[in-house]
Order: sequence, then structure tokens, then C-alpha cells
Amino acid sequence: MKEGKHNIKRSPSKLTDLMIFRNRWWQHLIFWGLALAILFNIFNSSGSIEKIDVIYTSIFVLPLVAVVYLNLYLAIPRFLRGEKYFLYGISALVLMGGGALFLYFLFESWIDLVLPGYYFISYYSIPVLMLYTGSFLILSTLLKLSRSWFMLLRVERMSSTHQLQSLQSQINPHFLLNSLQTIYALSLEKSERSPEVILQLSDILKYNLYDTAQPTVKLEKEIRMIRDYVEMYRHRVDHEKAEIKLEVKGEARDQVIAPMLLLPFIENAFKHGLRSEMSDTFIHVQMELQEAMLKFRVDNSHGKSDGVDLENNKGIGIENTRQRLLLLYPGKYHLDIDEKANKFTVKLSIELNP
Repeated sequence: MKEGKHNIKRSPSKLTDLMIFRNRWWQHLIFWGLALAILFNIFNSSGSIEKIDVIYTSIFVLPLVAVVYLNLYLAIPRFLRGEKYFLYGISALVLMGGGALFLYFLFESWIDLVLPGYYFISYYSIPVLMLYTGSFLILSTLLKLSRSWFMLLRVERMSSTHQLQSLQSQINPHFLLNSLQTIYALSLEKSERSPEVILQLSDILKYNLYDTAQPTVKLEKEIRMIRDYVEMYRHRVDHEKAEIKLEVKGEARDQVIAPMLLLPFIENAFKHGLRSEMSDTFIHVQMELQEAMLKFRVDNSHGKSDGVDLENNKGIGIENTRQRLLLLYPGKYHLDIDEKANKFTVKLSIELNP
């Protein structure tokens, strides 16, 4: 097998399953096969398979086929999909009544002209025959709408997946750029801590490469990565001018979270909270775990001259995190970003488990 290519062999049963569920002709054949079997059991009163019952059932289903396909390929596309519900209702009644009348006269007199050698009796009245035509019409409509709904849902999920992948691919290089800048600053100082920081970055990139490919990761792994990132950044700042705190309350157990979701807020805090011209700078990161709830808070110092509005921030990290929260945790999170004269505060609460 050549590298980069994968040969997948499917068993005949799996191929058959794919053919049945994806091929429209197979779907129709199965539908009418089941319809014939059900109608035969209804019409067969003797309990044994008789030729007359097979012929009667086969002829009975033909007008139902016409009703179903006129509904699928004429009434639904022209009226129902066009949101002309009144006209669709009228057309459905016409199909039901027309099919019932056709069946009634077919077995009342017309069938004798076609098959004079058999004696057929019209067992059902027109209202009962309308129940048959109406049942098939309603069932075919529901199947058609459900198929369209599932296809739409699949397209929406694919769209959301592609959007999330795009957002993730934008966040990761942004994070890597900030990390490399930290190592570059230490290398300029010829710091002995450079190997330690490179090792921490290696662990972070390993996490980023192998764990973030999944939709969710263990919360404890995400916290460990944040610890490494904060510790890596400590080496870059002057401890006499800056205060960096990371506090985690509670215990991470089986909770999961979208990967790299919290880091952009911490990156933003380091970017704007540790400016060289500022004194007494600080960054405080707090995480509180309460069962399925995560409370996350970042406070960082901010000078008036920064001119940065977090609420309308257009940076990659913050903006992408907003969009990821909307896609991944709709109705399950609360984000509050507050800017004061000398402090930025980000508060995020997420319901992690469904």
C-alpha cells in the first residue's frame, strides 16, 4: 500500500446496506414490496396463498402507485415546497378522492372488461377506499419530508463541521506564533531557561497535534496545557514588574471541553496585560469546576493608552472563540467581557456535559 492512500475493502453485506440506503430505486422497491405484503395480508381471508388474491392485490396497488407518484413529483414540488399549503391541501384531496373513485369503479365494473375470466367484488365503499389512498398519500409525504429534512440536517452539520475546522486552523497558528515569540525573546537574552521552555512548547504542540483533532478533550488535559502555557510565559516577564497567577478550584473528572477554547482569552491577557511601558502589571487566571459547570475568569492590567476594546475585538483568537462558543455550546454558556480604566475582565461560564 502506498503512503497516503488507504484501500478499504467492504464486505458484500455492507455494500448491500449502502446500496439499499443510498439508492433511491432500492428505497422505492422496498416500500412497494412492503405495501404489497401488507395489502395481501389484509385481502387474503383464506389464510393460504391463492392466485386470485395475488391478482387482486396487484391490481389494487396500481392506482395507489399513481396517487403516490403524482403526490411526490407533482403536488409536493409545485405546492408544498412553494409554501402554497392551501393548494397542496386541495390537490391532496383530489388525489385521495380520485384514487378512491378509480378503485371503486375498477372493481365494480371495469375489471370485468379486462379480466373476464375472474369474478371480482367491490368489497369497499368510497370512504373506506379514501382511507387507503389517504394513508398512502400521507405516508409518502412524511417519508419525502423526512428524507429532505435529514439531508438538510446533514448539510448543516457538514457546514458547521467545516466552519469549526476553519476556526480551529486559524487559532492554532495564532497560538504557535505567540509561543515562538516567547522562545525568541529568551534566546536573545541567552537564557538558561530556553531548553525548559522549548520542552514545554513541545508538550503543548504534542497536545495540539494529537488531542485537538477530536471534537472534545478531557478537561484535565486542557487545564494541563494551560498550566504549561502560563509557566512557559513566566520565563519571559520580569517578576518584579508583573504578577501572574493561575488558580484552579475543584477537581476535573470526566468533564470534556472543546479543545483550545479557553487559551485565546489567556493569550489576549498576556498580549495586552504585560506591556513593557506599564508597571505593576498582572494577570490572574481562575477556573472553578462545579460538576458539569466550568467557571472561567481572566483579569489583566490595562493602560488607558492601549486603545483596545475587547468587546469589539477583531483579533483572530477572541473572535473565533465567540463563534466556536455559538456553534458548540448554544444556550449553554455565558460570556461577559468588561473593560475598565486599568483592568480587563473576561468571565465565561460553560455547561460542559449535556
